[in-house]
Amino acid sequence: MADTVINTSLEGAPVGSAVACPPLVREQKATWSGVRLWSARGLLALLDQGLISGANFLVGILLARHLAAKQYGAYALAFEIFLFLSVAYGALVLEPLSVFGASVYRNSNREYLGILLRIHAVIAAVIFLGLGVCALVLQWIKPGSNMVSALVGVGVASPCILLFWLARRGFYVRLSPREAALGAFFYSVVVLGGLIIVDRLGFLSPLAAFLLMAAGAVVTAPMMLARLGLTLRLKSSASQIAEVIRRHWGYGRWALGSAVAIWFSGAIYYPLLGAFHGLGEAGSFKALMNFSSPIGQAFAAMSLLSLPFAARAHHHGSLNGRNHLAARLAIIYGGGTILYWVIIVIFRGPIIHHLYAGHYAEITSLVPWLALGSVLRISATSQAVILRAMHSPYLVFVAYAAASAVAVLLGVPCTWAFGLSGSVFTLVLSSAVALVVASVLAHRHSSNSQQFTNPSAPVSNS
Repeated sequence: MADTVINTSLEGAPVGSAVACPPLVREQKATWSGVRLWSARGLLALLDQGLISGANFLVGILLARHLAAKQYGAYALAFEIFLFLSVAYGALVLEPLSVFGASVYRNSNREYLGILLRIHAVIAAVIFLGLGVCALVLQWIKPGSNMVSALVGVGVASPCILLFWLARRGFYVRLSPREAALGAFFYSVVVLGGLIIVDRLGFLSPLAAFLLMAAGAVVTAPMMLARLGLTLRLKSSASQIAEVIRRHWGYGRWALGSAVAIWFSGAIYYPLLGAFHGLGEAGSFKALMNFSSPIGQAFAAMSLLSLPFAARAHHHGSLNGRNHLAARLAIIYGGGTILYWVIIVIFRGPIIHHLYAGHYAEITSLVPWLALGSVLRISATSQAVILRAMHSPYLVFVAYAAASAVAVLLGVPCTWAFGLSGSVFTLVLSSAVALVVASVLAHRHSSNSQQFTNPSAPVSNS
């Protein structure tokens, strides 16, 4: 049936008359409608991620301003432990949720999320007990170490924050970033409000920082889960739970490998700097990497929307749409990152001086190199999104395993010989390798339209 125009046309057709809409006009209307919809969703996703990362960023900046270098180094190492846990959780729970929740379980979303809530409870218990034991052992080996209290903080905060992330991802799968942004607002209010109180009382420490993040998540996550209609009382059969675990492991085992490789290629420098040059140097690296966090988190927010959208494009098998999406993502991710770093690089001196109250001036000359590495790394992320949407996380693993190999083979000697500068140089090289390999794999894999469009294709060839 032809589309109709109900209002008055330019040719003077009366209101209510049916006027055939040419195909070009229909296409333009559909395009602009899609642009407006996804622009609004994209802005909400950026707001959501910006509120959370902004609150966490301010916590890190305040710690850098007031803590001794060794204390801040302990926070940096503990935060990397949290990031490792988060990438593992994201690979096995959150990333498969974005793919399967938007396709396989699209019509049984509530039941699916309820099963994931039960799985989270088990994972949370393992994390809490595991890190608690590690803190006790470290206290026995090295009493009074700054790392002991930091590990306790990570053990308490990680299960809470990951639950908060699970709730947020549930809204993204439903393409409702507004609810996620509302939760992020409450989280940031709790964290920043608590930060002001703790700072004025003089109790600022790595432990206090992690407990504030935990408090923000504990206050916010239950409200978001209620909005999703989820509780632990949702009934699921053993076969349903087993099916979800099987699907998540089938997809997630490669996603886990790729996530660990991504984390490792950027995190290896913290223990290397700490071992070769002391915790203070690890703290300097963290102070430098803080500048890459805002833009990284911004495109992490974009990925929360682009991955389910790309997964749906894969599920419905529109080859032209997929190719168009891949090109758009590459332009948006790379171009947006360049715009961000132009401002940071130009004003890097005053920014570093004011943020860190005169500390860490030695990192100023390294900011342009970090900018280059960040552009390369985030551009690689756009290609990784396409590979994940193809249900091919093993190819993401291949790309970042290559980057990790560069990080190890060059990172160890360069960090030992040149310290912070050597670490940043190696980070740039490993990011370039990730981009090149991911781009080549995405192009080759998308050219095989039969494998790409077959929803029942195996997750991997292993």
